[in-house]
Amino acid sequence: MYAPKLSHLRFFCAIVEAGSIAAAARRMHCVASNLTMRLKELEADLGQDLFIRDRKKLLITPAGRLFYKEAKDIVSRADRLPELWSQGQPRGILNVGALDVAFLSLLPHCVPRFMREHPGIQLNILKKPSFSLERMLVSDEIDLALTDGPVENTLLEGTFAFSETLHLVVPEHVKKITPELIEQSDIYLFNKDCFYRRRAEQWLDEKAYHPHSILTLESYDLILECLGTGAGLSCMPESVIRQFRERGQSLKTFRLDGMGPTDVYFVWRKHAKSQIIETFIEMAQNGVGGEVFQASTEAGQSAS
Repeated sequence: MYAPKLSHLRFFCAIVEAGSIAAAARRMHCVASNLTMRLKELEADLGQDLFIRDRKKLLITPAGRLFYKEAKDIVSRADRLPELWSQGQPRGILNVGALDVAFLSLLPHCVPRFMREHPGIQLNILKKPSFSLERMLVSDEIDLALTDGPVENTLLEGTFAFSETLHLVVPEHVKKITPELIEQSDIYLFNKDCFYRRRAEQWLDEKAYHPHSILTLESYDLILECLGTGAGLSCMPESVIRQFRERGQSLKTFRLDGMGPTDVYFVWRKHAKSQIIETFIEMAQNGVGGEVFQASTEAGQSAS
């Protein structure tokens, strides 16, 4: 399939806009015979007459008028390309994927400021579970991820972002976590591609706890509604718990005995850490006003 050269499109648009080959040649700083030759080549390649030759005049044809409408847009876009970085400001499109906890803790502190200070960077942020984020990084669907770490994939690199603690959330009537309680209870967790589900299952295995069943519910609001009936248990990250408490929601929680904080990392493809990625990470790590961001910790009883 024929694709016109950009130089041919420039010459054609110049002829249309200048009104004649001679005027277009002066505008393009070239000889008229050069434009005449390029125009004939363009018409031959397209199989269309773009102009009608009437003695010394060129009259644009309906086909030429349509072609000019499309060609002008292409030429204008090409002319704007060198201006993208002419202001000396960073410009680009940054695609970021993040765990849900990052949307509750770190991202609200840095994204508005980043967008305000770097208007030339188009920032897209997706909410995805851990294993999906790793797959998207490797397949070049996103540039940066906020996910559990440290990174183990040899194709990826990362640096620490913040720590997150996982808690057992229970109905109000529960006084103590016992093997019997676990065995009689359903546990509500996100799907198997969620890192926090894997951590919760790891804690159950280490404690030799055997729940009645593990059910998949991918909504913290829905999980709380189920817990409100007095049945079931769940594991939630601290940022989610803090958000519900700030809304005035009462949650009874137990720390998972022996389960330390989970580290969340900035992760990117190896050798693909651009200046834009570095700028985003630096602003996120420094928070607002230059203060380093750290997730706060919630006090709670221990689930032993």
